[in-house]
Amino acid sequence: MLRGCSCCSPREVKRAVVNIGDVTVGLAKLDRVFEELYNLYDSKKSLGDVDGEKIVDLASFYNFIPDNAVGAYAESLLKEYRKFYRDKEGTAA
Repeated sequence: MLRGCSCCSPREVKRAVVNIGDVTVGLAKLDRVFEELYNLYDSKKSLGDVDGEKIVDLASFYNFIPDNAVGAYAESLLKEYRKFYRDKEGTAA
């Protein structure tokens, strides 16, 4: 049995299913990444101030992202973040 902190136990880690190009992948803690990004910009900057590479950089802390797929991840994660942002702001931006 693996031991460690409860925040990292496999049962406690939220995973999101995201389409990266034509492949579906599971990403751990994407909700946390989006919240961190949203709070980093304090929701005062526009959605256009966030780029996909910043999201990939944060997501790669919790997930393996192959170097040759960074562009595809950046594009897909930016789309997902835009959805998150609109929901958070309660807008159709």
